[in-house]
Amino acid sequence: MNKGVRQTLQILLAVALIVALLFGLWLIRAVIVYILVSAVIALIGKPVVDRLTDKKWKWVRMKRTVAAALTLFLMIAIFTGIMSAFLPPLVTEIAVLSEIDVKQLFAEVKNNVSYFEDLLKRQNIQVEDSENVFAEALHDIFNFDNISSTFQGFIGGLGNLVFALFSIVFITFFFMKEEYLFRNIVLSLVPDSYETRIVRVTPKLKRVLARYFGGLILQIAIVTTLISIGLYFIGFNNYIAIAFFAGLMNIIPYVGPLIGMAFGLVIGLTSYLTSATMGVDPLTLSLLIIGVFGTVQMIDNFVLQPIIFSNSINAHPLEIFLVISIAAVLTGITGMIVAVPAYSVIRLLAREFFPDVKFIRRLTQNLQSIDS
Repeated sequence: MNKGVRQTLQILLAVALIVALLFGLWLIRAVIVYILVSAVIALIGKPVVDRLTDKKWKWVRMKRTVAAALTLFLMIAIFTGIMSAFLPPLVTEIAVLSEIDVKQLFAEVKNNVSYFEDLLKRQNIQVEDSENVFAEALHDIFNFDNISSTFQGFIGGLGNLVFALFSIVFITFFFMKEEYLFRNIVLSLVPDSYETRIVRVTPKLKRVLARYFGGLILQIAIVTTLISIGLYFIGFNNYIAIAFFAGLMNIIPYVGPLIGMAFGLVIGLTSYLTSATMGVDPLTLSLLIIGVFGTVQMIDNFVLQPIIFSNSINAHPLEIFLVISIAAVLTGITGMIVAVPAYSVIRLLAREFFPDVKFIRRLTQNLQSIDS
């Protein structure tokens, strides 16, 4: 066998091994997600564990196992407390949907739309007949067959959710208990020649991820506050719970705000028919809700995201937009959610391992603050 054929076979074998590896990772992608989520949670809880095991605090010093268990318990308690504050009002609002009279709602909206159409026609503005449009929209929103199938799918996935939560809690405990466990797992997967670089870049990865998730929490808090204020003045009852739901959905770039606004519209129109708190007609109410969510989204897009995320991960807003768009095309909503933190990690690794490549050098030239 000559040298050329041997090299060709080696290349084909390497490609086959890479494809097999990627396929294997794809099959266990759920487990990989559990590990990564656990690593992030452990990163958040690590300062507390370190403080509880600090030798300077002799009066409270604990073994790392006890400190990790206590920290994990506190994190679960805080999360449960937040959910218990927001979920019951949300469940109440969703339960109201069963009381809605769709025909009455459509009649109310139809009257207001007809008036709006007449107004536009008097101004010589041609409009299409929107009665059918609203009928189809209301049918889709309040189609209880769709709602039933959605809840059936939710119940069917509840078992997977419970298993996922148990897995994440279990893995997180050991990541916090053994300080360098995650790093050692990564080191076991890379060649010995790269271990020094991995160790050197690990603190930088922790800093950039901590800054990103800190910015994410700040964004959720600000969006929730702004929407709460807007819905309060409109006349919503559980405005904080609805705003919190919208803030959580805002984690999903581009699609999430639309989900939050659609939820607000449904709850608002339902409240119009089932209570006397809404003092305006359905069309005006819809426009007010859209105005609140649209205004907050503009503030988020043009003020919050450039300031919070561009500064937290030191990336240009256009750079973030392109990364999210590419992730959306390749992997959908899941990819959009993890695109920014994953890109931050990839940038740091590329800067560490390929510093002489001009493209990477230009792309990572704003990362100096992470080194300090």
